[in-house]
Amino acid sequence: MKKQLQLIAIQLLTALLLTGFMSANSFTSAAAHAAKASELSAAAEMWQQQLAKQQGFEHWEKATLSITALGPGTHGWLVLVKNNNEVVGYMIIHAKEAGGYMLSEYGSGDAASLQFLADHVASFSYFGPFHSIVQAEKKTITCFIEPFMQEAFPITVQRIEQQQKLAEQAKAGHGTFKLPALITGSYTLQYFDPYETMPWLTREPLNKAFEDDTSVEMLLELDSHLQYTAESWDHAIFSVYSVTGFHEWNEVDLFLALQDSNESLIRYIAYDTLMEQGLFYSAMDF
Repeated sequence: MKKQLQLIAIQLLTALLLTGFMSANSFTSAAAHAAKASELSAAAEMWQQQLAKQQGFEHWEKATLSITALGPGTHGWLVLVKNNNEVVGYMIIHAKEAGGYMLSEYGSGDAASLQFLADHVASFSYFGPFHSIVQAEKKTITCFIEPFMQEAFPITVQRIEQQQKLAEQAKAGHGTFKLPALITGSYTLQYFDPYETMPWLTREPLNKAFEDDTSVEMLLELDSHLQYTAESWDHAIFSVYSVTGFHEWNEVDLFLALQDSNESLIRYIAYDTLMEQGLFYSAMDF
């Protein structure tokens, strides 16, 4: 009887210790998650305040931020910028392997250009600036729609899964992450139709002619009309953009402003990303 009581006491003590250990672990895990969320919010707000000082982003100053994870394997987040409950901009943020966060892409627009994205956050997949897609149901048909262009793309689930695998295998992309974040240079051109000329049909791309990103900065400051083309989804989609400005972060990281036929939306994408994923053209000789 005495041995039985000792055994029961040991079992109870073990259970109490395990419960305490699990509770401590849960508390530690929750605290770590809260700390990361706070760090992410602080980074997003820092970039928001810098951008609010720029032309075309003034309405960001008092805007609120809504942060949503992009999904498993992406280590990224979509940040919607809202002013009086109207979506006026967005940011794409990724976690860095060495710790901290990187601003990969951002843009400014209005409800007409960004509300579709806001309405379909749950089905938004982002594998890069030219590989973002939303799954939407129209009657009994499943459509895959590019949320920034708001155009249906003729792609399949298999192609999306393939692109997801490629994105997961790829190294970390380009962006800005230096602290404190400062925009040290900027320039804005007046919007022009990306199809006003079609130099990609008759001319060689400019990529090899660029010594570095300062070559692009100089051309834009001369009000040169540059166009950018990208082939995506295994060459199924061909897109054309006007290059209408730039932001330079911390005198190092250059983001170029791209606009398609939707004049109200401006997307800023890292120059290094653009050099890797598409081609620059101009109808002019330099």
